[in-house]
Amino acid sequence: MKVLKITSVVILTILALSFIIPLFMPEEAVVSSSINIEANPSLVFHQVNDYHNWSNWSPFDEDSTIVNTYEGAEKGVGAVRQWSGKTAGSGTLTILESEPYKYIKNKLEFEGGSGGIGEWIFVENENGVNVSWTITISGLSYPFERLLLPLIKSMTQPMLLKGLKSLKVYVEKQPQINKVKIVETPLITSLAIYDSTTVEGIGALLGKNYGKIMTYIAKKGFDISGAPIAVYHNWDPAGFIKITAAIPVNGKFKGRKEIKRFEIEPGKAAFVKHFGGYNTEETHYAIDDYIEDFNLKTKDFIWEVYVTDPATEVDSTKWQTDIFYPLK
Repeated sequence: MKVLKITSVVILTILALSFIIPLFMPEEAVVSSSINIEANPSLVFHQVNDYHNWSNWSPFDEDSTIVNTYEGAEKGVGAVRQWSGKTAGSGTLTILESEPYKYIKNKLEFEGGSGGIGEWIFVENENGVNVSWTITISGLSYPFERLLLPLIKSMTQPMLLKGLKSLKVYVEKQPQINKVKIVETPLITSLAIYDSTTVEGIGALLGKNYGKIMTYIAKKGFDISGAPIAVYHNWDPAGFIKITAAIPVNGKFKGRKEIKRFEIEPGKAAFVKHFGGYNTEETHYAIDDYIEDFNLKTKDFIWEVYVTDPATEVDSTKWQTDIFYPLK
């Protein structure tokens, strides 16, 4: 009887503690992890800001049975992702706040009513960007979920770090593009030929027209003031693209026949330096993302400056092309 009495007391004490201890425990669990990623902050930001990209790195997407559906905005504020899987369970993620390349806040809702807030902070540094991922799980029920608080933290923190490591590996493998900047552009005066061609004919067209312009400049003795420029007035991969091939020139000058004086007015432009061959497609996509991220308005043309002469630099990885999107 004495043993039974002692056992009863122990059990009652444990039960009492199980209800008393949670009274002094928080109703939420805050878990955080961070990592440095050697990449352009915009590349990292877009992996998080677009739920369609989470399958590239998210530790919560490893469940082979998971099914994702997307609603609302394509990305950024208002984007919604719903998931369901045997291991991952079911829930919803919604982006509540999104500040380009700096901060993302999303709402996390699990099946059954619990949920929380996810926060991403991106801090640019000389080695890329430091990324912090914090999840705050709120509304832990009394008493049992609060008792599980240490377990929740110990399980969630490694998952966040695993996700950040996967994000780092994935992004650092992608083509690295220089940062887009907003710059002031001066008045550019040039001699130019306006023409059109298909995508496949761009190189030949520019080569031919630059040759005509350079011959005319040499004959007249004009002072060249910059590298060759191509102004793209439209982009139609299936049709014809209107292009002005231009050579910047100083002083007073006039053209002749198809060679005409051409000016690019001063103003602001989204600008990036592209290094590599003349396939600048990914860099243009990066500029498009930047313009959309910051809700900028652009004019109806862009221009590229071919800084490096391939005749003097055989290594195409060192070729520099400056790309400008003029702003309204």
